[in-house]
Amino acid sequence: MPRAIDTIAAEANRLYWETDTPVAEIAQQLELSRRALYESIDPLPTSNTCAVCGSPLVYENRSARNAGVETCPNCDAQDEAPTPSAIPARMPTSGRDAYDRDRAVRVGGAALAGAALGAIATLLLVPRR
Repeated sequence: MPRAIDTIAAEANRLYWETDTPVAEIAQQLELSRRALYESIDPLPTSNTCAVCGSPLVYENRSARNAGVETCPNCDAQDEAPTPSAIPARMPTSGRDAYDRDRAVRVGGAALAGAALGAIATLLLVPRR
């Protein structure tokens, strides 16, 4: 029986750390409650060490990893991972980000054009005193 538990925990960690699958979907796929899923997730080790005690730092969860917040499991010290200055703070993760941005520009442009045409039509059609 412990072997099955180890297999489920390994799969939970793989899906949690190596995919963007939502937690609810992972829990459903593995037939676990969200709480049981979170209890089976191991912190993700980083290559950095704690400035306070020298222990290896970890990411406690995906949010911490995405924010670059590393935690020491021994002394609970937190440190933000250094980010190279050449990399923007938020890089598009897919072409979907660019599509959404372009769509917003098109919709906004269409709204402005519609407002301008409405104003012109009003000026031309409404009699002046």
